[in-house]
Amino acid sequence: MASGDTVVRIICAMPPGTLYATEDIRVGGSTPAEGFPVWDFDDTTDEYMDFLCLLTNYGGGGLTFKLAWAATSATTGDVVWRIAVRAMPDDAEDIDAAHTYDFNSVTATTASASGEIAYDTITFTNGADMDSWATGEYAIVRVSRQASSGSDTMAGDAELVMIHGSET
Repeated sequence: MASGDTVVRIICAMPPGTLYATEDIRVGGSTPAEGFPVWDFDDTTDEYMDFLCLLTNYGGGGLTFKLAWAATSATTGDVVWRIAVRAMPDDAEDIDAAHTYDFNSVTATTASASGEIAYDTITFTNGADMDSWATGEYAIVRVSRQASSGSDTMAGDAELVMIHGSET
């Protein structure tokens, strides 16, 4: 498998039971106007969005997740984005049991205009860093805005458009 080929297939978005980002629509400027679905992450509370994913055609390297996001109204400041993986290996992970999510993060700079999409990446090395996720297995990929971080300085909601995972 060549580096950069898609290996993380998103099956569905699943808001966690609490502290979840809210679904929203960003309305475009065309006629008729586009309806761009986003998840709004608050600037005062750490919020989360889970994605059920399948790892396919994985060659054993690391993973890189690209986040596409925009600001609801801000044009300055930084957002701390975090991602963690909860692998679900065959006959080994009880989804009813508590799991500690180990996050990797990036401090991302807000785009110069509200509504412009910024692209930022978070990387994982093979093995424990990505919860030993293996090809053919499902996992919960948890995305979070860490509003409680002193490095998260952007006022207002951060709008997550999508994530994309590939092998590095």
